[in-house]
Amino acid sequence: MDKHFVDKLGKLLVVLIFPCLIAHRITSSFSFTELYYWWALPIAAVAFSALGLLLGFLFYGFSKDKEGKREFLCAAAFQNCGYLPMSVIFFMFDGAVRDKFLIMVFLYIIGFDLIMWSFVPIFLSGGTKLKEGFKNIFSPPVVVTIVSLLWVFFFGKGHVPDIVMDPVAKIGDTAFPLVMIVLGAYLSIYRGHLPEKKTDVFLVLVVRFLAFPALVLLAMKVFPMDAHLRFFLFLQSIMPVAVSLIIIGAYTNARNRFLSSVIFYSHLLGIFLIPLWLEIFKCAFKMK
Repeated sequence: MDKHFVDKLGKLLVVLIFPCLIAHRITSSFSFTELYYWWALPIAAVAFSALGLLLGFLFYGFSKDKEGKREFLCAAAFQNCGYLPMSVIFFMFDGAVRDKFLIMVFLYIIGFDLIMWSFVPIFLSGGTKLKEGFKNIFSPPVVVTIVSLLWVFFFGKGHVPDIVMDPVAKIGDTAFPLVMIVLGAYLSIYRGHLPEKKTDVFLVLVVRFLAFPALVLLAMKVFPMDAHLRFFLFLQSIMPVAVSLIIIGAYTNARNRFLSSVIFYSHLLGIFLIPLWLEIFKCAFKMK
């Protein structure tokens, strides 16, 4: 499976399959009254990115490499908020609960994508990709999410004719196996298992899997919130580095070797640490 094919498959996910999945889940399952804190999810995405940037600034002080600051900060700030959380949710839950968490992912992605596809290209390129950054603010998943929310607002959930929604749902249901294929292919293609800057990779892993989730867990112990929202936000806090950084890095001439290494090792480490953090979360909030 070569890079060109994987890029096309990734584009198909973003342009067609994710929008179909989003349209189906939101119009058939979402309700403004039932998910009353829906507005908080895009805001939480921006807040999490800001916290990651702050921690990145702090931990970058321990780095000996002074030329890769932008890549380091982006790796510390942006997590895999879509592919992997959706897969975890898909295998942990079913029925209405799964649909609710998937909708929460889509709402979170609105805030995340506004930053990822506007700020990150501009930041990594040092300002030379200003036009592309603004052009990509409204990606297909963001547009479909907004349109689907407006549909539910005006017409209510479940009011799309079956002749339209049934094929849309079937296309959207292919997202989960394709996500796993694309994720695995990218990690293999960029040979991230051979890092150039081992210290920087280690520091990013400390931010993503120790400092960040520990601060989020502490905040959750202090500030009460809805149980589903609490679990969802904590799940986001323990995710590895965002795979989409490679795609952005490719056209901004960023240090993709470093980005691929932190993505590879954060996903590898996540196999062990994500279940561990989830167990810690269950113990902290006395969940079964």
